[in-house]
This record gives sequence, C-alpha cells and structure tokens, in this order.
Amino acid sequence: MRLSECAASALESPLFASTTTEELNRLPVHRLFWRYALPSIAGMMVTGLYYLVDGMIVGRYVGGNGLAAINLAYPMIMLVTGLGAMLAMGGATRLSLRQGAGDPAGARRALANTLLLLGAGGALIPVLSLWQMDRLLCWLKADANPELLAHTGDYLGWVLTGSVLLMGQMAVAALLRNDGRPQLATLLLSCGAVLNMGLCYWFVAHLGWGLVGAAASTLLAEGLVVIIGLGYFFSPHARLRLGWRDLRPHRESAAALLALGSPNLLMELNLALLLYAHNYQLLSYGNEENVAAFAVTGYTEAMFVLLVHGLAMGMQPLLSHAAGAEQHDRARATLRYGLAVILGLGGAGLLLILGAPGWIAGLFAGDAPHLQQLAERSLQLHLFALPLDGLLIVGVVALQAMARTRRALIMTGCKTLLLAPALIGLPLWLGVDGVLLAAPLVNSALGLIMAGLLFVLLRQLGGQQTQTASSC
Repeated sequence: MRLSECAASALESPLFASTTTEELNRLPVHRLFWRYALPSIAGMMVTGLYYLVDGMIVGRYVGGNGLAAINLAYPMIMLVTGLGAMLAMGGATRLSLRQGAGDPAGARRALANTLLLLGAGGALIPVLSLWQMDRLLCWLKADANPELLAHTGDYLGWVLTGSVLLMGQMAVAALLRNDGRPQLATLLLSCGAVLNMGLCYWFVAHLGWGLVGAAASTLLAEGLVVIIGLGYFFSPHARLRLGWRDLRPHRESAAALLALGSPNLLMELNLALLLYAHNYQLLSYGNEENVAAFAVTGYTEAMFVLLVHGLAMGMQPLLSHAAGAEQHDRARATLRYGLAVILGLGGAGLLLILGAPGWIAGLFAGDAPHLQQLAERSLQLHLFALPLDGLLIVGVVALQAMARTRRALIMTGCKTLLLAPALIGLPLWLGVDGVLLAAPLVNSALGLIMAGLLFVLLRQLGGQQTQTASSC
C-alpha cells in the first residue's frame, strides 16, 4: 500500500474521527470535554516530557552550568513562545467562533491568516535578534563565567534561528484540535516527543554536543510536527481545507485573531520578564547553583502548567463554540466541569511535590548532593500554590475563549504589577527564600480574585440561560 493510501486510511479511522458541529451542539458536556481534553492533555504532557527529559540529560551529562544556561536563555525563548501562543490561541478561538456562528468562510480566513502571520514572525525573529546576541547574553547575565556564557550562547542561538518551528508546533496543535482532529494533534506531538528524546540522548550523551545537541534535537522534532500538520490543512481530509489562493492577508481577520490571542502573548511576556527577574535576583543573592536549582523547579512546574494548559485548550473549543452559538447552558456546564477538574489536579500535584521533593530533585541532580539539596528547598517553597496557579491559568483561557478579552488581559497584567515589587522586597528580608516565595504568594492572591470573577461569570451564564428559556 502506498504512503498516501496509508495516511488516508488512518485519517478515516475512528481514532481520528472529527467532531461535527451537530455533536458539539448535542453530546453531553462531560463527554465532549474529555474527547477534546484527553488528546490535548496527552499532547501537552508528551511535549512537557521531552523538555523534562532534555533537562535530565543536560543535568546529568552537561552539569549544573548546563541547567543554569537553559534557565538564563529561557526569557528570550518565552518571548518566541508568547508569539506562538498568541497566534495559536487567537487563530483557534477565531476559527471556533466563526464556525459556531455558521461562517465557514470566516473560519477559513482565520486559519489562513494564522499561517501567514506565523511565517512572517518566524522570518523576523532571527533577523532582529541574532545580530544582537552578545548584548542579549550580557542582559541575561549569562557572562557570570566563561562556561556558562558559552553554553547559553549555543542554546539560544540555535533556538532563535529555528523560532518558526517552535511557534509552528504550538499553532499546528491548536488548529488541528479546532478542526475536529484532537487525536491527530496528539499523535503528531507524541511522535515529535519520541524523536526529540532519542535525538537529545544521542547528540548530548553519545556525541557530546552539549546544549547545541539539546537545541538541535528539539528543532528537528518540531520541524517534523509542523511539516505534517500544515500538510494536513491542504489535504482533502481537512474540514477547513486550504488552497494556495486562500493564503491572502485579510486585515479584519488578522486583527481579530491577534486581539483574541493577545492575553496569551501578555502572559508569556509576563512569564519571561518574571523568569528574568528571578534569575537576576538569584544571582544577586545566591550563585549559579541557585539558578540551576530553580531550573529543576521550573521543569517540574512546567509539567503541571502544561497539564493545565492541555485541559484549558481542550475546554476552549467547547466554550468558544457555545459562546458563538449562544448556548449559555452548555457554556456554563463546560466551565463548571473544567474548573472542578483543574482544582482536583492542582491538589494532587501539590501533595506530590510536598511529599517527594527529594525524588524529583534527584532526577536532575545526579551525583551532585548540594544541587539536590538546593533543588528540594526550591521545589517546596516555589510550588506551594499550585491549585490556585492552575485556576488562574484556566480562568484566563476561559475568559479569552468566550471573547471576554479585557478581563483576561487585566488579570494577566496584574501578575506582573504585583510580582515585580514582591521580587524586589521579599529578598531584602529573606534572601534567596524571598525570591522563591514571591510568585506563589502573588498567584495565591490573584487565584482568589479569579475565583470571584469566574463565580460571577457562572451566575451571568445562568441568568442568560433563564432568559433564553423564558423567551421560548
């Protein structure tokens, strides 16, 4: 059987069956939630797993300076992922809203303009950043020692060069889910993850390429996902099939998806700024080992955040469709169910971190006992507010999915406004511990505020549902 016939057979199987508009309107909310959420969670967790494995390999075969270098480089990388998240979430939300409103042409324009903006951003980022690499490395404080500087430059240079692949993987996964192919998105991400883990081990552990090998393996794996995922939308299996003539700029569609995705960009910009501030303060009140220990905490936190984002992204198409179709009862039921799941998972994650910090730290530290000791304390102090942190993330995505963008932007911006002074003030009294405690204290406060906003939103949806029933 030829490759094209194999692909067609696979896409027509039940595993990759798309979800129709009729099913979105009819099937029970909890069933639809897990139909979308499980593939999304699996894809996110697989993605997180290969970053986690990368960290373990770097920690064991490159050492603490390697972990610190990745953590110092990540504020710049997060700027790239922020652009990718803006295009992914904005395009996916616009697509679902147009489909829910019965406007397939508008949905197709949203898809095409997402791809056009992705290509433009991927071309501009390396052009604007690589020629200022020396200044970037100094700004990131990577010049603390020559080995750290070399590692950070190697890793950052490769990732910035392939930024279109980093953004493209995020966009492809979100767009496939909103085209009714969440299982296909998961399969692609899973294949990319397996390839990345294998290549990373080979490049770093066997060939000794250091952080160049870690970055190259990630880009090669993401490139595979992007090529296959984009090819799907030009195939007859896509619900919103594109032709080359569809790839035309459309000002209204592009502006709308950028506005819808702007909270994601702002969220990532906040995270980048805050990670930079954490690194700066850790180097000011501690040393490179404290940054390496914080990197271990970051990898662990990333697994939880990706799990939460997977649930949120699985919930997003259902909320956007219900909002577009003015199905207030289904929007309310979806939001309530999703919040209950998120809070339960947050509590379970907190119990794991508080109960087994030594085991988690040992996965990265290897035979470096001082690094393990620092990582254990970092895990316990920095991650004690996981449930409320998850609630904050899901709340922003839910508000955004229902076109309540202003509230999502305000909540995202408040995080920076509160965390910046906390990162400056707390270390004056508590030193390194103050740096680690700043974020969870702020997330706790904002998480409680988000809980209030979501309670009001649920009541509003309930009132709209009652009005709709009365008018009928």
